[in-house]
Amino acid sequence: MSNLNYAFFDKFKKLDRLCRDIYGTTPDNRLGVTLYLEDMEQNSYQGTFKVKNWTSDYNHLKKVRNARNEIAHSDEPLDYDVCTEEDIDFVESFRERILNRTDPLALLRKQTIQVRQSSTTQPTTRNAKRQTNYTPQQESVGCLGLVVSALVVIACVVAYLI
Repeated sequence: MSNLNYAFFDKFKKLDRLCRDIYGTTPDNRLGVTLYLEDMEQNSYQGTFKVKNWTSDYNHLKKVRNARNEIAHSDEPLDYDVCTEEDIDFVESFRERILNRTDPLALLRKQTIQVRQSSTTQPTTRNAKRQTNYTPQQESVGCLGLVVSALVVIACVVAYLI
């Protein structure tokens, strides 16, 4: 196996170990990067629109995972480079991005949290209008109607008994 493949495999193991630490162990022993990819697949609709380079990160991560599998599961020694220097750089930088919380899933979570916080702290225009139009008189009219209805029912019951 070439030195490039060795270097790539070593870097990928570190990334995979980090992902396993994040996701824990699974009964079917799927690897950490595979679980990360599955998480990206489950969130792909939102991620594609909300996170810059989501699709290119997903495709490149899938490519390097496939290269790792080719190296790990090859029956014969590989006398050619399965990966490139760019792949090694990507694996290293992706690991750093996870550690710095700038990876695609972390960015998506940050945006989701920001949207939730902004929607709970600031009333929408629609809610603001409802609040300004509400008056206590509306509530008292409702109570008065309830009291009148109760008196009518009582009067009917008394009239029936007499």
